[in-house]
Amino acid sequence: MNNSWTPVSLDCCRVTDNYYDEALHLEVKNMLALDPDRLLAGFRDTAAAIKGLDEKGRTDFMKRKERYGGGWENGLIGGHTLGHYIKAMAQAQINPGLDIREKKAVKDRLSYMVNSLAECQEKTINTPYEGFIFGAALPSQEYLDNPALQFDYVEKGLQDPFKQAWVPWYTMHKILSGLNAIYKLTKNEKALEVANNLGVWIANRCEGWTESVKKTVLSIEYGGMNDCLYELFEINKELSDNKSNIYYPEYERFKIAAHSFDEIELFKKVISKQKDIFNDVHANTTIPKFIGALARYEIDKTATEYLEYAEDFFDIVVSRHTYITGGNSENEHFGRDNILNKERTNTNNETCNTYNMIKLARRLFAVTGKKKYLDYCEQTLINAIMASQNHTTGFTTYFQPMGTGFHKVFNTLDGNFWCCTGTGYENFTKLQEGIYYEGNGRLLVGMYLRSVYKADGFTLIQDCDFTKSDEVKIKVDSESKTVNRDLYLWIPKWIKGRPEIKIGNSFVEPKEEEGFYIIQKELIPVGGDIKIRWPMGISCHNLGDSADTYAFCYGPYVLSAKLGTDKIKTKPHGIDVVVAAEKCVDSDDIIITSEQSVKAFMENIDKHLIKRPDKMEFDLEGTNKKLVFTTHYNQYKESYGIYWNYSV
Repeated sequence: MNNSWTPVSLDCCRVTDNYYDEALHLEVKNMLALDPDRLLAGFRDTAAAIKGLDEKGRTDFMKRKERYGGGWENGLIGGHTLGHYIKAMAQAQINPGLDIREKKAVKDRLSYMVNSLAECQEKTINTPYEGFIFGAALPSQEYLDNPALQFDYVEKGLQDPFKQAWVPWYTMHKILSGLNAIYKLTKNEKALEVANNLGVWIANRCEGWTESVKKTVLSIEYGGMNDCLYELFEINKELSDNKSNIYYPEYERFKIAAHSFDEIELFKKVISKQKDIFNDVHANTTIPKFIGALARYEIDKTATEYLEYAEDFFDIVVSRHTYITGGNSENEHFGRDNILNKERTNTNNETCNTYNMIKLARRLFAVTGKKKYLDYCEQTLINAIMASQNHTTGFTTYFQPMGTGFHKVFNTLDGNFWCCTGTGYENFTKLQEGIYYEGNGRLLVGMYLRSVYKADGFTLIQDCDFTKSDEVKIKVDSESKTVNRDLYLWIPKWIKGRPEIKIGNSFVEPKEEEGFYIIQKELIPVGGDIKIRWPMGISCHNLGDSADTYAFCYGPYVLSAKLGTDKIKTKPHGIDVVVAAEKCVDSDDIIITSEQSVKAFMENIDKHLIKRPDKMEFDLEGTNKKLVFTTHYNQYKESYGIYWNYSV
């Protein structure tokens, strides 16, 4: 089996599932409701300061608009939201799910943003800051005199987020990644020009580091700077190889700069097999570093150790630090290995972490073809990403509590520009990502979700809804009236019993290989149906540090108990974040009355968690608490409980 796959282009797949489609439109509506000039205000302020404009000149260049408030965009991390925003807009621009009116609005907005950033960058020409664009606050004359002061402070190890530096390289990663995405997805050459100029500024900075300074810089959160610089290198190399005239000739500098952010000491620690190596480590600081390690392997297949770093890291996080939803962390940090029950609180599962872990998993699958990465992606997309959105407002979560009795807290349109607000923009404008992969005469269905794949005269229509039926129907059509690729079907890990596959009116038993069924192209009927039944049922999942603490799934869906709206209260947390204030239950404990042991209860769970007819609601019976469970992904109105402690 050829183990490498290529994700299909985002413009070749449309998600037609109603819930997912609504999520896309909610997100785009919210993004278009934002004032682009307020998102750009910090970038214009920085450019004006570099140009030496007086206060009136700065105000005029900023179009008399202020940065958005809320403590983030008008703080030293300001500008990170724009990076996410422009990437999400690029994804939306090519998303087949948008109508003509929406596409035009998105395209016009994105063009305005790119041209405005280019205008900011033009003001840096022939200054010591040439190429530099940034959107953070400039809170004093010291910052006005030196708009890159945060980067100076980081090189000295100074990191007070209110007075000195609030992770400027993290913010820079968002900006450069957004510009890269605009070029890759929409071929906007102005975006590439801005990215290359910014990349040169970054390279100049990195080339001036001593080993001591580099070590200091890498000790402060820098996002995925290695990832976005390797990506910029790859873009320019491909353009050079194709004899284009728009690439930056010294693009090797981007690769060298990327390597400056490869934290080799950390990478080697991961493959050392030590225990508890991430105890009290900031999770979302760490995950992008390993995406960057994988990026190095993606551009240089001889660097196999970097693939090993990424794979080992993924395995550690998923096997030792991950809840049933696919999320991880408590109060933004990993804990000791397999200590999860003791860390169930109101601040679990930072949404940025799930965004980054899915990104890592999809790219690991593309280069290795290992089924486990698709397993994780489905689990996490449904139960952590889709669960992160308020489906009425389109607003998204920072944390998703695993503590029983808490509720989700969502951002507002223009008051909470958290990191997870930005990744939320991205999440819901690329919901078609990861459903299909292709390569060498093969097309892979990597997730079962109602959707249409269309490219090169070939169409695949997938019809399914596991909340209503365990059947998937696939129809293939081809302008040539022949099918020129084998169809690979990912076998879900949650199936209960033997799947059934029917081509036309005949049941077939296709070849199974490494977790995939293979239907040869000669067997695929043009215009006919392939029907697959993936038998579903309830599964029980406990936690490593508490054998009797369980969560339930029905097929791919995590179930959570509906606990009402009586104690929906919030409180401030950390730096301008809002979290659930209190539990709505006094205890997580459930006493079993129908079996002699917890083990027996879970082995016979089909007798005790009873699905209501034609509903995704389940009654828990044989216990001292009468609970109703439902699919967790659309639990956004009330408090909930995923994990409960069982005893007899």
